[in-house]
Amino acid sequence: MIKCMALLIPAYQPDHRLVELVNQIEALNKKNGIFTAIIIIDDGSGAKYDSIFKTVAQLPQVTVIHHVINLGKGAALKTSFNHILIQWPDVTHIVTADADGQHAPGDIMTVAHAAVNDPRTLILGARTFQRTIPLRSLLGNQITRLVMGFFTGIKLADTQTGLRAWPRQFAMQSLRIPINGYDFEMEALVRAKEWLGGDLQLKEMPITTIYEEGNRLSHFDPLFDSMRIYFVFIRYCGSGLLTALVDNVVFIIAFSISGSILRSQVISRAVGAAVSFLFSRHIVFHSSANYVYAMAKFLTLVIAFGFLSYGMIHFLNSSLGMSVILAKILAELILFLASFAIQREFIFKR
Repeated sequence: MIKCMALLIPAYQPDHRLVELVNQIEALNKKNGIFTAIIIIDDGSGAKYDSIFKTVAQLPQVTVIHHVINLGKGAALKTSFNHILIQWPDVTHIVTADADGQHAPGDIMTVAHAAVNDPRTLILGARTFQRTIPLRSLLGNQITRLVMGFFTGIKLADTQTGLRAWPRQFAMQSLRIPINGYDFEMEALVRAKEWLGGDLQLKEMPITTIYEEGNRLSHFDPLFDSMRIYFVFIRYCGSGLLTALVDNVVFIIAFSISGSILRSQVISRAVGAAVSFLFSRHIVFHSSANYVYAMAKFLTLVIAFGFLSYGMIHFLNSSLGMSVILAKILAELILFLASFAIQREFIFKR
């Protein structure tokens, strides 16, 4: 039995391609009726674009809602999610697609059909990037893939795709995200593991890669919007840097009093470990792992890295003549990434 789905297209200053896309989707939808409703949200495009929205509003099954001013793609998605969840309480999935011509109607229908067979799966339409595409899009996606894979463990081919089939519960949870720009979609991916854990899976489906010359229809700014997306990951290293600051401040104070590297290392490591555990469990990884087991594994890591750090500090100080404080900072920077990866995969993993 075909499940109840809605198609959502956020649009900001669209051209005739929006009308063409909706017409093509309507034609395809007549064959199987997979979409109960098609929602277009005008994200404050202005009076110049009223005729386009009036045209699509006259099509069957289409509902157009408006923002009086431009609030951002994230805000447009959240407004529409809320509207759909209230007006169509039987909707099981919301399929989102862009209005700038980058998603082929056939791919939109394919993603929707895939969601029917995977009710607890967030389906992502992944572009292959095998053909010539704008350099800004290629670099932005590749860098974000690497950053996201390292900090979250989520490995995706296309992190910035707007073609997604959102399960109802996931769309509902996403209303809580206090982000209104393009980074809303990235934040939703990051929080997917936190909110639904094993009940939500991520699945990519290959779709056609469509780019106009220069990607001129896109309102995505390659510099500022990419920076906002990367800010999503700052909290994943921010708490680690705060812990390192506490650790080093305590070490400096202890060393200035005792003059002993080992004693100062033990004291600073103990204080830093307490701060790091609380931040890692509750802020970085949002883990529900058993406190006792997580603490035991975490302390094992702290002790092992404590000895390793001490050895590195002693070597840098005695063999290379580096000051103790500088050697301490350098050693901790080297061990930081390794510690983060171990915590993510073995200590605070769901």
